[in-house]
Amino acid sequence: RSPPAASRGRRRRPLPSAATATAVAAGHRPRSGSWPVACSPVAMPLAVNNQYWVPHGEHGFLPCTYTGAKGDMAEFVSTLGDGQEIGGMGEAAVATDIKASEKISVKLTEAQDLASVSDAQLEGVDNICSLEEVTKASVLHTVRTRYLRGSPQVYTRVARIMIAVNPFKSLPIYTSQVMKAYMEAGDSMELPPHLYAIGADAVAGLRREERENQAVLISGESGAGKTESTKLVLSYVSEALDGSTGGIQDKIMQTNPVLESFGNAMTVRNNNSSRFGKWLQMTVSSACTIQGCCVVDYLLELTRVVKQGAKERNYHVFFQLIEVKDQLKEYMTIHEPSHYRYIKDSQYKAPGVDDKQFFEELREAFTTLGFSFETQLEIFKVVIGVLTLGNLEFIPDGEGCKLKDDEAINACATLFGIQADALKKMLLVRLIKVAGDVTEALRSPAQAEQARDSLARLLYGRLFKYLIVKINRQLSEGAPADGQYFGVLDIAGFESFEINSIEQLFINLSNEHLQAHFNNHIFKMELDDYKAEGIAVGEGLQYQDNSDIIALLDSKSSILAVLDEEVSVPKATDDTFLGKVFKTFEKHTRIIIPKIKGKGQFGVSHFAGPVTYTVTGFLEKNIDKPPDEAPDLLTTSSHGVLKDIGETIAAEIKEAQAPGKKKVKTVSSSFRASLAELVKKLNMAEPHFIRCIKPNQQKVPNKFTAGIVIDQLTCSGVFEAVRIRQSGYPTRVAFKEFLSRYRTVASKGVQRKLKASTESDGEKVKMFLEAIRELIFGEDLEESGSNGKNVSSNDLILGKTKVFARTKVMTELDRARELSLSIYVVDIQRVYRGFIVRKMMRGCKVVFAELSAWRKLHSYYAAHGPEHSAIAKLQTADAIDDAVAKLDVILEKAQKLPLDIPQGKEIEKQRHRMEQEAQTVRHLLELVDSIQPLEIDKVLARAKDLDITALPEVEQLKARSEALKVQVPLIKGIENAIAEKDLEDMEECMVAVKKNGYNQRPENWLKELKGEQAYNLLYTTMEQLKEEQKQEEKRRKQEEDEKAQKAKYEEKSTANVQTFEMVDPEEEKRKKEEEEKKRKAKEEKKKRKSTITGLDEKEQSKILLDLISAMETYDLPRLEEALQKAHNEGVQEQETKQDAQALFSNMESEDFLIEKLEEQEDMLEKKIDENRALKSMQNLIRQAEKLGASASDLQGARGVMQDFVRKRTRETVKGQIFEDIAIDELALADNAFSDLSLFPNLKPAAEWKGHHARLWILQGKSGAENMLRRAKHELKSALTNLPPSQESVACAAFTNILSWMGDKPVPEVQRSGLSSAIVETATLDKSLADEIYIQLMKQLTDNPSSRSVSRGWELMLILCQNACPSNDLHEYLHVFLLKSLSSCPVEATPVIRQCIADLNLTASPDALQPDNTETIIVTLIDFSTRKIRIDKSATLRQLGDKLAESLRINDPREFSCFMLTEGISHHRLLPDTAIVHSLLPKWKTLKERTGKSTTILYKRRLLKKDEVLPAGDIAHASLTYKQALFDYLHYRMVYKMEPFYTIAGAVMWADRDHFRRFMDKGYMADEGVLEQVLPEDSLTSKRRSGEVTKVVEAFKKLEATCDAEESKLMGMSRAFTAMQKLPMFGTYSWMGKQVFGTPREKQPIPNAPKTVCTINVKGAEADYYICVDYAGLRFLAEGSGADAQPFHR
Repeated sequence: RSPPAASRGRRRRPLPSAATATAVAAGHRPRSGSWPVACSPVAMPLAVNNQYWVPHGEHGFLPCTYTGAKGDMAEFVSTLGDGQEIGGMGEAAVATDIKASEKISVKLTEAQDLASVSDAQLEGVDNICSLEEVTKASVLHTVRTRYLRGSPQVYTRVARIMIAVNPFKSLPIYTSQVMKAYMEAGDSMELPPHLYAIGADAVAGLRREERENQAVLISGESGAGKTESTKLVLSYVSEALDGSTGGIQDKIMQTNPVLESFGNAMTVRNNNSSRFGKWLQMTVSSACTIQGCCVVDYLLELTRVVKQGAKERNYHVFFQLIEVKDQLKEYMTIHEPSHYRYIKDSQYKAPGVDDKQFFEELREAFTTLGFSFETQLEIFKVVIGVLTLGNLEFIPDGEGCKLKDDEAINACATLFGIQADALKKMLLVRLIKVAGDVTEALRSPAQAEQARDSLARLLYGRLFKYLIVKINRQLSEGAPADGQYFGVLDIAGFESFEINSIEQLFINLSNEHLQAHFNNHIFKMELDDYKAEGIAVGEGLQYQDNSDIIALLDSKSSILAVLDEEVSVPKATDDTFLGKVFKTFEKHTRIIIPKIKGKGQFGVSHFAGPVTYTVTGFLEKNIDKPPDEAPDLLTTSSHGVLKDIGETIAAEIKEAQAPGKKKVKTVSSSFRASLAELVKKLNMAEPHFIRCIKPNQQKVPNKFTAGIVIDQLTCSGVFEAVRIRQSGYPTRVAFKEFLSRYRTVASKGVQRKLKASTESDGEKVKMFLEAIRELIFGEDLEESGSNGKNVSSNDLILGKTKVFARTKVMTELDRARELSLSIYVVDIQRVYRGFIVRKMMRGCKVVFAELSAWRKLHSYYAAHGPEHSAIAKLQTADAIDDAVAKLDVILEKAQKLPLDIPQGKEIEKQRHRMEQEAQTVRHLLELVDSIQPLEIDKVLARAKDLDITALPEVEQLKARSEALKVQVPLIKGIENAIAEKDLEDMEECMVAVKKNGYNQRPENWLKELKGEQAYNLLYTTMEQLKEEQKQEEKRRKQEEDEKAQKAKYEEKSTANVQTFEMVDPEEEKRKKEEEEKKRKAKEEKKKRKSTITGLDEKEQSKILLDLISAMETYDLPRLEEALQKAHNEGVQEQETKQDAQALFSNMESEDFLIEKLEEQEDMLEKKIDENRALKSMQNLIRQAEKLGASASDLQGARGVMQDFVRKRTRETVKGQIFEDIAIDELALADNAFSDLSLFPNLKPAAEWKGHHARLWILQGKSGAENMLRRAKHELKSALTNLPPSQESVACAAFTNILSWMGDKPVPEVQRSGLSSAIVETATLDKSLADEIYIQLMKQLTDNPSSRSVSRGWELMLILCQNACPSNDLHEYLHVFLLKSLSSCPVEATPVIRQCIADLNLTASPDALQPDNTETIIVTLIDFSTRKIRIDKSATLRQLGDKLAESLRINDPREFSCFMLTEGISHHRLLPDTAIVHSLLPKWKTLKERTGKSTTILYKRRLLKKDEVLPAGDIAHASLTYKQALFDYLHYRMVYKMEPFYTIAGAVMWADRDHFRRFMDKGYMADEGVLEQVLPEDSLTSKRRSGEVTKVVEAFKKLEATCDAEESKLMGMSRAFTAMQKLPMFGTYSWMGKQVFGTPREKQPIPNAPKTVCTINVKGAEADYYICVDYAGLRFLAEGSGADAQPFHR
């Protein structure tokens, strides 16, 4: 490439006008010399060793080196091979089948026309129009290069047209982060090409003042990726138009599963091919939110229902239902595919299509779209019924036919909900209507089969229409019928098969209309604009017009019009139609009449190429009339779906038979009418084009078949678009609008002149352009019209009313405008920020005054004592609540202020105590009638702790508590004694009653216990028992007396008779034993009876042991339970009971709890009974939280406790799966880490902003109850405490999780790549890993969706295998996994177990450190320093993010950390993943050995030659400028001084206040001053005074021409632009020495080529520079002019 000619002075060349534009547009210079035509380079003689694009039979074109001629053949060698260079730009590439160094021969006559290869054509640029020379070969190779990179770049721009190549694999380029980047971009062209860029352009168009409708047209052949592209564009637009009502975004996305299930099928070209076209139109409100949506379908392929080609299959829904037949067996019978005639010979499985999963998505979509379960079942029955129809077999029966059996017809009738006989008659008998008479005719078997298939097609087609209607009703409910809209068109591309029927003709007609629309927008409108503005065009701006093809196919006298007429002609056939076509159109240039007629064919020369159509079946397929019997049959169905379909058909028939309807309705007329409506809508919208490309026919990734890609690029008009876009002027702006937008680029003096001028707008534009000539076109504009900015004056011309400009000049204008506005922006920001700060300070004063007044009014707790409490002064709990409520209002306002609340902690403590006081007072009042002494003791202890014991209720409750402790066991003892009728126990109870004086003061009995009644019953019972005993004693005595009298009488009567009476000794013994047994039992009872309730010593001991155990670990619930038993049973052991009672009361004191926590911490530190201390701390913390103790007071104790539990847990695990942990340790871990809300880095619920709401009138869910539970909407803020720079990353990660789990509907192609994006985010640093783990735990909590849970655990497993949580989260996550094992579905158990195992392997928690942070000193490029405090485990990337946040750099992605060592000029780039803490010891050792210190330097990795200082990011701009200035002052290649003087002047002008002092005092020549503006190496042998003169002259020149009021950013940008012109700008360079004649055995490269490239022509061993920058590797020779030109190899 020739170097630019030397400067020939500063002749100003007038801007081209319309008069000179003809030659420019045609591709020729207006003066002498040659000018390259963009797409047709001028033929040049072949030069040996130069590269050319050479045609190749397999690969289309290859870049080849010309090696010479052999005879009449030119010999070339391919420079590509084995994928080595296909990646381009240093990217990794996939293996290709391009042979290395392949030799190719081309005829010399043809080789002369080959286009030369430029470096840019090999790089795979984003925008093909940015290439200086564009050929068909360079377009193909750009697309190929991008596609075959290791990370495929499947999108390429042609200006605003997007080429989308199907990757045939999932790519992680559709994440929410990527989507957000395009949403936030000012111009999508600033970002890499992407489908989201098309969506962003459309959304931007909707939001412009003109409020234009927007349409995205997606075209391409089957398998090119149209359906997925449509879903991705819809996903972006529905997300960008946020704030819509009714959650319509989700509904729109849920149309995809329905339409794909019923409208997509597997073909030989595509496993998920859309067999219909659709136009989806969203109605947009004035606020740019979606109001409604509708879907229009085109040309559903109904023949597929009954017949499919080889290696194809029917619509997905058939196979989905068969896959889930077991789920539906309760409602219908479904068989295997082999059972159904319609599909038994087709493919059963489609690769990449999961029928079961897709059915679940279909059901979910149906539900979201308002289809009831009953309606869904009816739809599924119709689908299976259509399949079953195919099983009907007909056999001859006389003149007609009959069914072979009735099994299938009965099954169909059941599925359709109709009578079998009616269906049978419809198929076997044909109705003939003649003049109102109806005649029945029997059908032959063939005719019956035809009727059966016709009915199947009718039912399926009408069912599809029914779904569309019902979906539209859901999507457009309540939306206006018209208004601004956004539409997406997805329709099949041009089709040409071996046999093409009427379906292909319709599809190709639609594509002709779309191509015409494309031509009109891209070409015709542009050419019309040139003509109207008086700009003549040359041959380079001609295009192929296809309007004659449309007229041939779709007009009043077209082929389809003839077809419609032929339908109404009696006895017409396909052959008669073909004859009329030949006769009518035989002279048309686009009609192709076959040489051999009689095959029933004709051809059309379409835009994309010739297509031959076979007319067989044209007339039959064109008839759009359902059978007359159909409506009657369907309306009798018991299914609402079929009844609706039948009524719709009946209405259509009635309308067609209405008076005045002359023409028969045909498929052609209906399609053309809908197509005309579509074209009308497209013409009313601003179009955006996506051209989908299928890279190979095998549907495999990483394979690029050049031939079919070239055909597709040709058919889609991409080559034409490139050619015309490059030759023309993409930007056309009216004069007035141009001045309004860019006037700020000129100086304020010029702006004033323009404002005062009375000239026409055209003259003003000329005046304006002359004023900014040097700024835009450069100060050394040459004859050729080119300059250092690569902008020619021919890139901008003036028409009659418009400015016409190419992209290059508009880019320069926009950059200049951005810089010119920066001074205003900075001033506006300064004033606004000052206003905001002053406003906030005024607010602070007001709020703080309110706070001070409140504190003055409520000055409680100045000293100890009840008289200083809030209740003592406010009297009631309600009054306290009112005071606290007023404080909350003030605090809410204070929290929004930029300053901390004065004495905030004290105020919070006072608020907490007042709140506790109010609660305790209410509790005191509630317990006045309580019969629970411990409840009373608890509130009394709390009252004592709060110092509110002066209340009358306190004494009253004290007395009640004491009474309860006496009366409860006493009454229980009375009841037991009465029940057992034990007089001795009764007497004991009576003694206790008398002892407490209840017999004399019965009013002391608590009425709630009914003690007085019990006492009275006791007294009565005792008296009764005593009376009974007395009577018994009297009776026994009487019996004994009688017995004695009788014995005495007998003794007297037998005085004279000697008798001997025997006594039974056994009986006497038995009686004595019984009496002894009773006596011992009574004594034993007395011995073991220790309580009044009858509780024995063993049971009492158990209660006492429980009390002691609970006291040891401060287990309040257990203590309360045991103490309650002790009181109720009247346990007498006083010491233990009193200790327990005292501890119970103390547990209501916050101070006591804090004191005991400190004691337990001390025990842990001394390693005294760790297990008990840990349990005690857990119990104490739990009780303190119940009392509402300050989180800050508990934070330290909880941290210590968790650290010890964590340590013990890890020692227990010892590398085993966490399930093997000891039960005691598990209980400790569960208590310590089961509550995720206690995670130390979790945001306080009050600070968490919650979720976004789908309904704009509602607020998103927030608050503690929603923070850690599953939600279906995006986060407003992160769940954990993250730096502001990572908040958006966290929210985007949650959106990705929602999409991955299916909680947010997204296309599968978008979902499939999200897991890797989530894991990648989690591996950035542990804080983000924690955030993502907690987000996922949140989504797995209370999640009712089994599919969502399944995907969630799948993602959890991937995370556990790849991302390590932080030290703090590790056990929380482990406990969550363990607890999930018992609550999750059975099928998830293996996954969770694997999560636990993998987490133990992945997570290697760091050793616990009390203080894990350190301060790092970072040096900036201007050698100022910043101190940043970071975690010791932080990476350099995290350090950079914190530093960027501190410096307020909006976009820190291009900055990195470097190693800056004293005495070494080169800065070594450090890896982002390096741990900062690990570097410091190494650098310390280095200093000890060398005496040279090393620090971290923060700067840009590389500076770009084409970048501009970002006006919206002042910190970024400032550091970038300082880095450029640093590199410039250390510039090494000094070959001429003029550029340095120019830069020096610009540097001084940018900092004019600083340098003017040196100039005014004559100090410029002093040591250290010139070194601030000129490179060190340029001053070594120069006279300083002479250099000062040159530098000051450059400064004075700028002073004379520049606006003195321009911003510093504009001055820095001027100097920065000047530095960018230096050959070594933005490079890292090393000195090299070229060597010739190296012996082969010493050459580092085996088989090195003999030809050696000469870099420096000065000598064989001359020096040169090896430079690395954004463009790659460059070699620069030190010299002047041509010697300094870089070349990229």
